[in-house]
Amino acid sequence: MLSDKSSSRVDREIRPHSRFAALLDCLVRIPMWLRALVPMIGMGIIWWSSSQTPDPEPHSTTKSFLHNLMHVVAYACIAGSIWLAWSRRPVGALRVFRSRGAWGIAALYGAVDELHQSFVPGRVCSLADFVSDALGAALAVAILRGASGVASRSGRFAVVLLLASFGSVAAATFAGW
Repeated sequence: MLSDKSSSRVDREIRPHSRFAALLDCLVRIPMWLRALVPMIGMGIIWWSSSQTPDPEPHSTTKSFLHNLMHVVAYACIAGSIWLAWSRRPVGALRVFRSRGAWGIAALYGAVDELHQSFVPGRVCSLADFVSDALGAALAVAILRGASGVASRSGRFAVVLLLASFGSVAAATFAGW
């Protein structure tokens, strides 16, 4: 029989992300109406930002790469905040619609925002930006599913999504599609 000390070590080996899951459980204690405000505020900030006419500056590859990388980060934050807004305690409880819905809403919002940008002078509607948005949203969902214990193999999928995200960012920066 294992002692309490060795038993806790085994638990840590089985659930390496248990501290992150505990953090997620703490965040889920925040009232749902307050958690629901976070993605809406984030969407509002993205909408406002994409409504601004860009400054005419000389082209910088580094600045362009960082701008395109922010698509992945911003939509990861949107999808992650939607996922958390729809979570209940324990956060690791299986909720079928939570992951697909969070990704779907964030990706759909990315498509709407790209179309919106086509009407803003100096901005363009870009397929590569939309792909970066959707991949960022999927990356956040995969990380949250793995950290909460909902999906045991999401770590590998998250690595694939991360590499695909960098590929999309590179395509947006260098290929211009």
